[in-house]
Amino acid sequence: MTDGPFRNAALPSRWKRYGQELVSDAASPEERTMHACHSMIGSVDMKAFNPLFDELKAHAGRAQMDLDPGTMVETIFDNHAPSPLADALQRHLIANLRDQMSPDKALGEALERTAKEWIGITKNRLDEECIRARELGDMSREEYRKGIERNRETFAAIKPNELCNALATGNKRAFKQAVQKKGGVDEGPEE
Repeated sequence: MTDGPFRNAALPSRWKRYGQELVSDAASPEERTMHACHSMIGSVDMKAFNPLFDELKAHAGRAQMDLDPGTMVETIFDNHAPSPLADALQRHLIANLRDQMSPDKALGEALERTAKEWIGITKNRLDEECIRARELGDMSREEYRKGIERNRETFAAIKPNELCNALATGNKRAFKQAVQKKGGVDEGPEE
């Protein structure tokens, strides 16, 4: 991919396409939001995250409570591959368990907090890429202004519960259909 403001960025191609959408008037705010969600979910190694989350759900659903639920949860995390997303989930889940939440509620809230944190981190990373693109001359001042504003709008429109559902179910294709290009002759931007 050679076009777009992120062409020189060390980002996957899906994020480079998102960068093109930030500066293009052809993409609607909804399309940018769905593309961002699809790109976020696409960056998750579901083959590693799903077994971890499934084991945590099974543990949380057990009728018998552990004397120290945090220790068992830490053991579950230790038995799975680390990742930034898993680390955030672990941090939030352990904090919730220390606050004496039921394991099931603690897991649900931890996943929601993890999704919100992930949205914020990703938004900031893309803001940094806009700054870098402007400094490299890959974005004009006007494109930079538009890109930063649209990035803010995009990430403000993401519903954390939709990301949570995709993570909890392991549905890597949750947003795919929404970002596929419209192919019909009568399809076009909505007025």
